[in-house]
Parts: sequence; C-alpha cells; structure tokens
Amino acid sequence: MTDGAGTVDGCVAERLLRAATGPGGGGPVRWSAAPLVTAERVLELCCGTGVLADELPAGHWLGVERGVTPASRRPLLRATPCALPLRGGAVDAVAILLALPRLPDLDTMFAEVRRVLRPGGTLVVVVPSAVSRTVGELRLAPLLSPVHRSGWRHRAALDHTGWLLAAADFAVLSDDRVPFTLPLPDVAAAHDLVADLPRAGLWPPDLPAAVRTRVAAGLARRAGHGRMLPIPLRRLVARR
Repeated sequence: MTDGAGTVDGCVAERLLRAATGPGGGGPVRWSAAPLVTAERVLELCCGTGVLADELPAGHWLGVERGVTPASRRPLLRATPCALPLRGGAVDAVAILLALPRLPDLDTMFAEVRRVLRPGGTLVVVVPSAVSRTVGELRLAPLLSPVHRSGWRHRAALDHTGWLLAAADFAVLSDDRVPFTLPLPDVAAAHDLVADLPRAGLWPPDLPAAVRTRVAAGLARRAGHGRMLPIPLRRLVARR
C-alpha cells in the first residue's frame, strides 16, 4: 500500500480495514479478496503488511512493496509497481488496494500490470468512494465533502476509475460499492480517525490542515455510543 510519494502506512491501513464493517457485518478485507480466491498466483502491488494474503489459499499470494515492512508476516518483493521483477504472464491476478490514487505514474504501472498478467487474467482495484449515497453519508456530507476535494495525486482514480482501467486496455467486469463504517465512540476516536485515515489511504494523504481541524471538531461533536463514520469503498474487477 502507498505517502504522497507513493506509500500507505500498512499497519494503520490493516488496523482500520480490520475494524471496518459493512451492512451485513462483513469487512472490507474479505470483500476485496473475494474475486481473487480462485486465482493460482495473485500479485498485490503496494501491499503493505499483506492483509489480503490471509484471505487467499496458502502459497497463492505474492506482495510487492518499495521497502520491506517490518510488520509484514509474508515474504515480499522489494520493487516498485513501475518496474516489477517478474517475467511476462507470470501471474493470474493483480490486486491494488487503496494505492491507485497515490501512485506517481499510472501509465507505466498499468503497462507493467499488463505485462506480468497472463491473458484473461484478473485485475482488482479498491479505492475510496468519494460520492455520498447512503443516509448516513448524506447526513455527514456537509462536514466531509471537503475531505476528497484536494490532497489526492490522482483524483480521477476515485471519480473515473473505470475509465482509467478501460483506457489502460482492461475490460471492466464489475464496479461495486459498499458503505463500510468505522466506530466513532468518543472524542478521542474522532481525532484518531482524522489522523489515521489519510495514513491508511482511505482519505487524501495531503489533506489540508484547516480541513483536518474542522472535520475533527465536527466528528468529535457527533461522537458517541453506537455512532459510526462512513468509509465507503469501490471495488472494480477487470480482465486483461
């Protein structure tokens, strides 16, 4: 997973993804991995701690990260998404979880994905969803709408993800959105989330300080027992 230069804090991302729940009680990790479970060889770019590996059969996952993450429980390839040390057609599926809006060179990255992915292979991309749709999201929209307006390297990777995949010569098979939520029990949790969500790749990494302050104060006023913060995600499944 990938700071403004390209790196998500994998430990923070895994903690938040494990804590989030969807409408049926399921979490975003298993939901993200679902299209990959039948693939024999899955390559995860910007993999952080390798959170998706736990949802896949043993030996079927390989992660790529620029630096070796101390908290990772799996062996990783130290490389960048723009220069993958694999032969052509080496993998059956590629996963990009919460990294696409932060990557510096999408054209080169997609070219590498096409190269290492076998013909007919699967690409799974998960990104934050910046558009409010559920009742809970609409209630918080006046407070949260400034969050996604700036601070992303590639805002188009949120708003026009399907178009980017199609332009990169992938056929989009599905585009699903799930309104996951995180607990917002008290003031401390509100401030922690505003600090952690940008580090995890769920909010923009370069969120302006004034926006952080305003959003933290607004969430603190709304915090309480049973309160939840919407963290909607989009999962796109494409074929080479």
